[in-house]
Amino acid sequence: MSEFVRVAVSTLGLHLSIVLLYNLKKNNRSNLYLIAYLLLINLFNLIQYFTMFSQEKNHAVIFLVHFQPLIVLTGPFLFFYVRSLLADSARLQKWDWIHFIPSVLYFINCSRYYFYSWDRKLAFAAEVIQNRSVMLSFDPVIFSGNISYIFRSLLAIGYVIACTVLVYRHYKEDFRRHIQNQLIFRWLTILIFFSYLMNIGIFYYVAKLLYFWSYDNRFTVAPLSALYIGLASLTALNAMLFFFPNILYGLPRLDYELSSAVVPSSFSEPSIVKSKGSKDFEMSDSKLELISTKVSSYIKDQPFVNPSFSVSLMSSDTGIPAHHISYYFNVYLQIDFPTWKNNLRIDYAIELINNGLADKLTLDAILKKVGFSSRSTFISAFKKRTGKTPSEYL
Repeated sequence: MSEFVRVAVSTLGLHLSIVLLYNLKKNNRSNLYLIAYLLLINLFNLIQYFTMFSQEKNHAVIFLVHFQPLIVLTGPFLFFYVRSLLADSARLQKWDWIHFIPSVLYFINCSRYYFYSWDRKLAFAAEVIQNRSVMLSFDPVIFSGNISYIFRSLLAIGYVIACTVLVYRHYKEDFRRHIQNQLIFRWLTILIFFSYLMNIGIFYYVAKLLYFWSYDNRFTVAPLSALYIGLASLTALNAMLFFFPNILYGLPRLDYELSSAVVPSSFSEPSIVKSKGSKDFEMSDSKLELISTKVSSYIKDQPFVNPSFSVSLMSSDTGIPAHHISYYFNVYLQIDFPTWKNNLRIDYAIELINNGLADKLTLDAILKKVGFSSRSTFISAFKKRTGKTPSEYL
């Protein structure tokens, strides 16, 4: 049963990572590293199952050695994610290539196995299933199988420690306590905590197997508990992003210049209506007014009539990072981008109708003119905005 749960959790986690990757353009680019981290730790969980529990040698052939160079990158990707989230910059730095050296070494170390024939790999997998300690003898090039497995765990723990230091230093100096800042701090704390649990559990489990080999598909309580703790940690990380999607917006870093915006001379009465609880968002009225002015100026050219109008397109046109736009609408204005976009389109459609365009064009022509591609979506948005269907309005 536990083996089934392990496979199910990892499979769902891989699907979650793919969904996040598909929607990456709408959110913080730092999430690219988070996606890579989630992909690798879920993949590693599958590797554990197929190499340590499964009796199916065809699966063992694939998972035994091939992915070692990739799994070593779990630590670097976690580090890149935490660093880029705190710095609000996903750009790699000059010396970051150093983090990929272990992966290259592991690739070289496994290179002989890569060129084994399929039949030879099948024979090796069959031996592993009979005696799991055989997996250490995959014909390494540089360092032994023992070192290969132990070093991966130690390296991963080292990166988690480095992430702990980054978060501690950042929040020791950053005294902002608005909603999103607190959410991200809690998220990083949970992410690092569960990463500790997973990697320390894996280290104990690997060390136990490497130096006290008596593996016969049964574990004593301690290593079995370590595996269950790791599985529970992985499940929690996968679930967190479902229940708290605002994590993906990152920290609210809006302290940049919007060069084409016309800054009002007075900010004593901001045009933005604050939502309940927005007092927790410690952003100056002047900065919010600046963003509002930029958006107001942008929509004068009616970019929303483009059927492909999106957060990423708006970001490209205005220079405002996409995750800042998402945060601005969802958290501060408390309206999602699709609703805001549809409201602009409906207001424009009403303007056209009031100006007599309905006498010259069909309803389908009007909805296409304002940016809708679906009649049903137009009618639904129109009724939501005005309380009437287009026919009733006419």
